[in-house]
Amino acid sequence: MARIVERAGARGEDAPVQLSGQAASVGTVELLERSEELTLLREWMAAVSEQSKGRLVFVCGEAGIGKTALLRRFCAGAGESVRVLWASCDPLFTPRPLGPLLDIARETAGELRDQVDGGGKPHDVASALLRELESAKPTVLVLEDLHWADEATLDVVRLVGRRVDSVPVLLTASYRGEQLHRAHPLRIVLGELPSTSVTRLELSGLSREAVVSLARWSALDADELYARTEGNPFFVTEALAADTELVPATVRDAALARVARLGASARGLLDAVAVVPQRAEVWLLEALAPSAREALDECVSSGILRTEANGIAFRHELARLAVEESLTPDLAAVLHRRAIAALAEPAIGPPDFARLAHHAEAAGDRRVGSSLRPHGSGARGLGGRSP
Repeated sequence: MARIVERAGARGEDAPVQLSGQAASVGTVELLERSEELTLLREWMAAVSEQSKGRLVFVCGEAGIGKTALLRRFCAGAGESVRVLWASCDPLFTPRPLGPLLDIARETAGELRDQVDGGGKPHDVASALLRELESAKPTVLVLEDLHWADEATLDVVRLVGRRVDSVPVLLTASYRGEQLHRAHPLRIVLGELPSTSVTRLELSGLSREAVVSLARWSALDADELYARTEGNPFFVTEALAADTELVPATVRDAALARVARLGASARGLLDAVAVVPQRAEVWLLEALAPSAREALDECVSSGILRTEANGIAFRHELARLAVEESLTPDLAAVLHRRAIAALAEPAIGPPDFARLAHHAEAAGDRRVGSSLRPHGSGARGLGGRSP
């Protein structure tokens, strides 16, 4: 059967869809490996309609995992007996209070619009929203990208979440889990809401089998594609659409847009990590970017980097490649030379000559490259020195 791919939206959140028996069908198009999640959402909505008792569902997952695609598909199949309200939070440096509720208020009008337009306090806005939901037919209310929400909006979510079982609404809020550091305001809201009416639906990446299925008409190596994307639907579909082993332009733009939002020190640290394949040990980072070490928390909390047992790594290889390719030649050479100096005398264990050879080649340093024995079996030393 022909493969159908929904192109990603502005935030790169749409997942691939395919005509396949393993996918969840709505109409003529199917969403790959999301049958279970769609079934749960439909069951919860049916319970809301039958019992007039609401539920709050948090849909979480990393950027590009397909949260938006899942919710769009669910809403498209909700039926005429259900009202759908949709609002999105935007990644603004100075978000407007109650910003995502503006869209809902314009559609519902009445008291809710008066409160939002008039800059009402969160308690008053929440009360107006609850009355609106109580007076209408069963509703699906989507709040997208809640990790970007302003504090007033989060207060409204907290207040409505505590009373959600009193109105016929399935309130679904999506967020990027990797961006919630321990002091993030949304994490506080998640911890304070009652568990009796709150459910978390965590989305994972596509399986290796799904990626192989998607790539069966492509010249790209499916196993390598899975390793580079870890099954992230956005990365997979964009790589297949570009049909190249290079980083697709859409992936590069999405990755660099996230990097651009970080501070200068954090961007410097990402540049350093980007030149190290797989992972960078902490002692190596100190050599590559000594002044940027304090920005590690910012890079991890942004979701771009992740901590591992043996060091720090990009969450996705394609993101690392996008940052590495964006480096100016002179900066890349400087970082590779620093890596050579650090790896020649590592803080732990003997030198890794394969890694040294990689950085020597990247830096165009023939002197170091020629000092290494073939196949990484040993070395005569660096710079002509014997060990």
